[in-house]
Amino acid sequence: MPRDLYNCTAAELATQPVEHRPHDTPPSDVAAWLDANGYDAAPVYQDDDPVGFVHKDDVTTDTDGDTLADHLTPLTIDHLISGDAAFTTVLSALIETPVYFLGGHNNVAGILTRADLNTAPARIYLFDRITYLEEHLRELILDKAPNWRQTPVTPDELNDIEERHADAQAANVALEEIHYAQFSTLETIVTSVEACWQTCGFSTKGAAGTSLHEITDLRNDVAHANLVVENTDSNEFLSSGRTTENLHNTLETIDDVLTNLQNAGYDPGASATSSPRA
Repeated sequence: MPRDLYNCTAAELATQPVEHRPHDTPPSDVAAWLDANGYDAAPVYQDDDPVGFVHKDDVTTDTDGDTLADHLTPLTIDHLISGDAAFTTVLSALIETPVYFLGGHNNVAGILTRADLNTAPARIYLFDRITYLEEHLRELILDKAPNWRQTPVTPDELNDIEERHADAQAANVALEEIHYAQFSTLETIVTSVEACWQTCGFSTKGAAGTSLHEITDLRNDVAHANLVVENTDSNEFLSSGRTTENLHNTLETIDDVLTNLQNAGYDPGASATSSPRA
């Protein structure tokens, strides 16, 4: 059976507890407070009840005589998200709207922004799925590209694989050499072997190379604690840095490739006695 994958919800991603501002706070003070704390948004309360929220883009530190009521957005159902919402649901929602709130009993229990996609639960979720994909790709390569050493893998990559394999042999826990290849090496092999990239569901070698390289970049950022979402202000096509929509598309690619490989009979979690692949 396939192994269980880590799941995280909106409640695990969201910032909790939530600091709020009274409705009679001067907008310039709120702007300075948001900036000083590195917050994107905050709920606004009146008489101990949430009445709306203010985003950092809605206020400035200039004293203009306005009240906070002139700048806040009413807190409606459009800005609320269930604490049980799955990661993919959260990701889709954040593409369109940069901030959501989790509701509690007459209060705001959590705040969820695009920046929360750079937190530990998100990293664990993504790394688990990328690792799972790696397992499937190795099974694919062993079956469709047994001569993978003849693909455009570099001598340095081969040396690294051999060293890792030798260490495993010395510890009497060795698997086949392909299990010691980095994801970037798996990318090179799959992209260069038509039977591999076709089984993954790609229509062309170029599409395979582009999509797998995006997964490699994401994998490296997750593993090395770099920003997962580099641009939290925009999802425009020409935006610089990975956006929420870019992350959504890459995760969708991972899920699609996993589905295609499993449908083709590549399942690292299945019993060794399962039926042979066609």
